[in-house]
Amino acid sequence: MNVQLNRQNIMLALRQTMGWPPYAPANDCLAFTSGRPMDVENGIEIGRIATALGKDVIYSGWASESAREPSGFTIAYRMIDSVDIVDRVVPYVANDGSPVILISTTQDEHFAIDARGSLVRAAGKPQAPGKGRLLAMKRIKALAKNLRTTLLEQNRHVPVGAPVERPAPAETIVRFG
Repeated sequence: MNVQLNRQNIMLALRQTMGWPPYAPANDCLAFTSGRPMDVENGIEIGRIATALGKDVIYSGWASESAREPSGFTIAYRMIDSVDIVDRVVPYVANDGSPVILISTTQDEHFAIDARGSLVRAAGKPQAPGKGRLLAMKRIKALAKNLRTTLLEQNRHVPVGAPVERPAPAETIVRFG
């Protein structure tokens, strides 16, 4: 499997195991991206992209072109007047039936997708996350192995500082009830 396809499928698997659908939902407020390992310059760039897209961003950093799995995850979380870059989050799952969440390794907080499809930040995290981290990555890698064999049409490389446009919205299903 080529590098870009592996990265795409890992992020698609993370997305689905967190409860985000494989299609653009009505509340399309979250982007999944990947690239080089996180540093200050990269954090600024991810914040810029989150602002330009009008979406929170879940980012995977990869140590090298030959890496088979991410070296780390980062979240660009939009606030009212800023974008928080939350580095060193890890996938975690409490048990076989629960969705994957992202827990901070430096703060007492975690991130999850709520019923509206929004990324929410909440206080608290598991006290002993080791087993849950391993289970989450095992689930993500197993799903990624069985996903796409081609790159998504909207999968694209964004050079540092390049313009970023929010994709045209898909038609939304409107329900009256």
